[in-house]
Amino acid sequence: MNDIEKQIEGVNDEEDVNMDRLNSNNNDKKKIIMYVVGGFIALLLVGAIIYLVIINKDSDNNDNRNDKNNDVVEDNKDNKEDSAISYVACDGNTALLNVRNSVTGDIIDGLSCYQEVKIEEELEGNDACDKWYKISYKKRDNNYTGYACGTYIKKSNVKESTISKVKEIIDKANEYYEKTMVMPYCGNTTDVKDITFKNDDGSTFTGEYVKSEYKNIDEIKSYLATFASSSLFKTDLKLSDINNPKQYDDYYEIDGNLYCRNYSGKGWKSNYTGNYNIEITSSSDNKYLVNISYEYLNDDSKCELKDLSKCSNNNFKYDIGKIVIENDIITKMDFHR
Repeated sequence: MNDIEKQIEGVNDEEDVNMDRLNSNNNDKKKIIMYVVGGFIALLLVGAIIYLVIINKDSDNNDNRNDKNNDVVEDNKDNKEDSAISYVACDGNTALLNVRNSVTGDIIDGLSCYQEVKIEEELEGNDACDKWYKISYKKRDNNYTGYACGTYIKKSNVKESTISKVKEIIDKANEYYEKTMVMPYCGNTTDVKDITFKNDDGSTFTGEYVKSEYKNIDEIKSYLATFASSSLFKTDLKLSDINNPKQYDDYYEIDGNLYCRNYSGKGWKSNYTGNYNIEITSSSDNKYLVNISYEYLNDDSKCELKDLSKCSNNNFKYDIGKIVIENDIITKMDFHR
């Protein structure tokens, strides 16, 4: 190879070296860019993961706080519903328990047997009573406070929810008893029909019949069986023939609906005010033994049942009865007069 050829080859070799360097530099720059971009993406991913972890943690904390708060609310609700109550002791004596404006003050009210009270404060005794309570209570839809001798106040071991359930059963029995004293039970009523009866002497009488919420007599019997045993009330309810109506027929079927007699041939008067208090003396094995105190107006009372707010304590009297409830069914009950 001659010198000229050597020179040309040298030049070519230099150009190749320069090109290799240039390519190497470009590759290095690309790698750097890729590293930078990759690092940036990695940082974004790490940041996103950390953010999601924090959000989930906060959400879990909030859920836990909400669950705890809900648990507290439910616990408070249960405690409120199932708290025990206090009431006026009776032991066969229906005299009213005096309520005073202070432990040594004047008498401002009287409480009947089994009246529910809330003990606000326990106070030291004195010559009149070994222990005093400041109490609050509800009487004939009004709220009161006062002081009463703790000797005559019992703290019940029966939960308030149990007492409420027992009262619901008693209310159903009382309602049925009162409505069937002079007329048949009908439940809620709507439409009214007048039925004309022809007597043997040729005279006529028109009586009012009302449409029952029940479709037939069997539905009434089924309702009755939800709270009372068959021995407690008369259950031989009879459907009469509307095509041959007789005065004082109890039930008719008219246009596929049950209608009930809404008139009476006899009167029934009671001084019962509708108020009562109870004491549950035993509650075990789904059986409740109950004492009940019914409130009446005295026969010679000057006030009226429709406005008891005008009555004073000496206008009332009280009778004690007994009730037995088994599996939420009343098997024995002394009803009010």
